[in-house]
Amino acid sequence: MADSNVEIYRNLIEAFNRDGVEGAMEYYDEDVEVYDPDAPPDQPYRGREAVGRFLAQLVEGMAQVEVRSFELIPAGDRVVGLLHTYSRGPDGPEVEMWDAHTLTFRDGKLVYWRAYLDPNEALADAGVERRVGEASSA
Repeated sequence: MADSNVEIYRNLIEAFNRDGVEGAMEYYDEDVEVYDPDAPPDQPYRGREAVGRFLAQLVEGMAQVEVRSFELIPAGDRVVGLLHTYSRGPDGPEVEMWDAHTLTFRDGKLVYWRAYLDPNEALADAGVERRVGEASSA
């Protein structure tokens, strides 16, 4: 199952890069939940529609957003993703970010997504016995 979850995650990233938020939505379960420690705590992101709004907020105002590189690590029903994401506004600033996510799958759909700024925290939470350097790259 873990290998297929890795493949689903890879397909989700490819769909996002190709078709944006709309392309990625088919991979989310109806009851999906997102936890992002940087998001306002009073704003629940539960259900496909709410997660779609959350993703739309993340890319709002950007002319380009893409996951440039990634490493996907199976961890039972979860997959840890170490991602390098690039974004560019319509008239400028370019932003590159390295972060981590754990995604939990059920029946081939994403049911829980947790974002991390520290990739080692994501790996530890998923029970992966591995560390990446302090200036991590995916």
